[in-house]
Parts: sequence; C-alpha cells; structure tokens
Amino acid sequence: MFSTLGWMMSLLPDSLLMWIFYGCAGIGLAMILVSWFIWFIPLLNRYRFPVQVLGVIAFGVGAFFSGGYGIEMMWRERVAEMEAKVRAAEEKSREVNTVIETRVVTKTKIIKEKGEKQIQYIDRVIKGDTVEITKDMSEEQKAEFVAKQKELEDNLKNCKVPKLIVEELNKAAETP
Repeated sequence: MFSTLGWMMSLLPDSLLMWIFYGCAGIGLAMILVSWFIWFIPLLNRYRFPVQVLGVIAFGVGAFFSGGYGIEMMWRERVAEMEAKVRAAEEKSREVNTVIETRVVTKTKIIKEKGEKQIQYIDRVIKGDTVEITKDMSEEQKAEFVAKQKELEDNLKNCKVPKLIVEELNKAAETP
C-alpha cells in the first residue's frame, strides 16, 4: 500500500508535495492554537478536545511527511552525485581502455614481427642460406654458429630437436 502511495506521490511535482506537507503541519498547529482559545467560548467549548486531537494528528502527519520529503530529496541529491561520478568513471575507463588497446595491439605486432623474424632465421639455417646471417659476426661467433649448424644437420639426420632451434624458439617466446 505504501509503495503504491509513494509511486502516486512521485507523479506530483516536488513543490506541490512540499506545500501539502507544510500546509498540513501548519493547519495542525493552527488547530492546536485554536483549541486553546475555544476554552473561553462556551458554545464551542465541547469541541475543544476533538479539535486539539485532530490538530496534533495533523501536525504530526505534516511533520512526519515533511521529514520524509527532506530525506527523499537528500537521497536524490546523493544519487545524482553518484551517477555523475559513475559517468566520469565510465568516460575515464573508455580513455584508459583505448590506451590499453593501443598498447596490446602494439605488443601483439612486435611479438608477431619477432616471431616471423625467428621463423625466417630458422628457415635460413635449415636451408643452409647462412651468408646473410654470418656477415656481421666475429670469427669466434662464426665458429660457434658453424658448430651449431653442424649439430643441426646431425640432429636432422637423426630426427632429434637441435639446441639451435630450441634456443631460437625460446628467443621468440621472450617478452619484448
């Protein structure tokens, strides 16, 4: 029942509700004051107690609903503040998500390029096209590379996984 009443009251403008609640409290206060003055009028003296009771009830109802109205307005303000904060956080989240998405795309591109480079390197080593690979190496590095290449050829003949391929695959798996 009260939820239906609250829903129906939410359809009325806030200022009208305020006037109704304050008016009820004002009428109740006026009835209480009138009940004290009725004491002196002999014909109306017998209505003093009912007017006083109705005045107290009207004042109490008006004060109760005025307080409820004030609390409702306070909560509406807090809800509006929180909605504004949520909107700001959502906007900031969109901006941060764009930055994160850009970083992820860049890292994915780097990883893909690095993996392709390692695959091309392994393909050259397996095919024996090592001229481009060894052109910038020192003599010591070349000797080490030739030893690894020889091990690769032996392992390919015996169907083992050579250390060179494992090392290159491990390099491709490293984070940039």
